[in-house]
Amino acid sequence: MGNQFLTLPLLLVIVCVSVSFIITTKLNPKEAIVSPSESSFASAIPTEIHGVKILRQASDAKLAQLGVASWPKWEGSPSKFPWTFKKTETMYFVEGKIKVNVDGYEEEEEAFEIGKGDVVVFPKDMRVVWEITEAVKKHYSLEE
Repeated sequence: MGNQFLTLPLLLVIVCVSVSFIITTKLNPKEAIVSPSESSFASAIPTEIHGVKILRQASDAKLAQLGVASWPKWEGSPSKFPWTFKKTETMYFVEGKIKVNVDGYEEEEEAFEIGKGDVVVFPKDMRVVWEITEAVKKHYSLEE
């Protein structure tokens, strides 16, 4: 009878460790981002800064799933300007680097950078100041 009580907890530990191993080795958190037509931007490990969602270095498979190649393109040279997003905008950066200051977070240490390889979602009505520090090429998708 003493061995039964030892066996059940040991069995539970083995099952929990096995399930944890399967989950962590089979799931790729970078592949969890959803299409821009959905109302949420989901990833197992997205970065969110001041309401801006960022998926760093999206995989080619994810870009294909999102249909990025069919999105319109935009290019910009180094400059600094204010911008208000009239619609939620999802973008993928092919080249470049941008320093972003979100309205309400103007302190220098609260700015953040986005750039080449990033998929980024800015919510509707967000006001920012963009400082393009390296010429940018991006694809973008707009939604209401």
